[in-house]
Amino acid sequence: MTMSKYAKTTLLRFSLLTVALVLPILIVNATDPGSASYKVIDSSFNSVREMTSASFGLTGSMSQIAIGSSTATTFMLNSGFLYFPKVTTPVVTASAGDAKVDLSWTASEGFLGFNIGGYLVGQSNTSGGPYTFTSVGNVTSATRSSLTNSQPYFFIIQAQDAFGMVVASSTEVSATPVATTPVTPPVVPPTPPTGGGSSGGGGGAGSPSPAASTKISLKGLAYPGAKIVILKDASIGKQVIADSNGDFAAEFPVSSGIYSFGIYALDKDNYKSPTFGFTVNAIAGQSVTTSDIIVAPTITSDKSVVKIGNTIKFFGYSYPISSVNIMINSEKEILDQTIADKYGRWIYTLNSSLLEKGEHTTKSQTIANKNIASAFSSLLGFQVGDKDVLNTAPKATACSAHADINNDGKVNITDFSILMYFWGNTKPTNPCADLNGDGRVNLQDFSIMMYWWTGTR
Repeated sequence: MTMSKYAKTTLLRFSLLTVALVLPILIVNATDPGSASYKVIDSSFNSVREMTSASFGLTGSMSQIAIGSSTATTFMLNSGFLYFPKVTTPVVTASAGDAKVDLSWTASEGFLGFNIGGYLVGQSNTSGGPYTFTSVGNVTSATRSSLTNSQPYFFIIQAQDAFGMVVASSTEVSATPVATTPVTPPVVPPTPPTGGGSSGGGGGAGSPSPAASTKISLKGLAYPGAKIVILKDASIGKQVIADSNGDFAAEFPVSSGIYSFGIYALDKDNYKSPTFGFTVNAIAGQSVTTSDIIVAPTITSDKSVVKIGNTIKFFGYSYPISSVNIMINSEKEILDQTIADKYGRWIYTLNSSLLEKGEHTTKSQTIANKNIASAFSSLLGFQVGDKDVLNTAPKATACSAHADINNDGKVNITDFSILMYFWGNTKPTNPCADLNGDGRVNLQDFSIMMYWWTGTR
């Protein structure tokens, strides 16, 4: 049977149409795009924009938009610097010795994913650097030796994550090594002859000069007008008032040795911050300054129970014009931020419809100038329920409840150490150690502490 010219033409067009329809089905967007410096294996991309670059570029790509799409019961994506992992800044103390400087610093506290892997000590002969860095491992003290006496040195401490990346840097401290002066016996002037002659004046030549004083100076950031209580070796050493800018300072004449300090603040509403603890090594004849101590913010709320859908306000005091991070623990964690006013007052309003019914906790953190981060505030509990209940909890006092002597939200070895320090004392200098208020630190106070014991650090 001979096919007509028309039939041949029709068959050819049909064959071409079939190829045109079937060919795209055989084309799969699963190739091995690559270059001399980059290659993607077994990709399955449905590209919104092309992947083009001399080396390699991939922009606007999507995958699994239909079959096999990723799913989850709940999913939330947070973005922005607020949700970037952070760490607290080390607070550094430098103490000069003979051809050396002893450095100590507070441990950086990581959150939102950061774990501290170690520290770098930066050293320079010039303020502001450049610095020569030395890795010292995951420790909180180091000694820089073989230094030149009378030459000032400048130091910073940088915290590293588990991969060796620098995640926080302290402010600069300085110290000048000095040679140890040998102790010589005082020159005793001869006894003047007795009898006759005019009275001779003076005679003071050769008297020894007084030894240089040994002292520890503390400088930090709190809230305007706040009462700053400074504990030295677990007892109240001094109380000062922060100035109108929220800054405070205190000085302690001491002997050489290692001293433990704790600092907390009472704001204008008499709410108490957690205690921030650290140690300082004092060297005879030297003045040691520890600065950039930042007190954690205070926190409370207008309601203890909020009706779901209504708002609840959290507020307290922080360093003036500082950022205040707010963290609310629930099934869907909420991370947000507000700003303290020039008086240090901060307020954050939350719509409770973002939370599920039940118990929740929140805490806050100050981020001051130079990006100095405080420790977290005390943990505040509240509930989401069927009706509003105003917060009538009493304001914080110098002593917290439930045997938490240092008011850090935990009853652990730190509180036990303070209790043991005052064991057997009547009217201890730190009244918080007398848990039952009977005027003596004894077995009854120990029993109370064991009842509330948490053991967590």
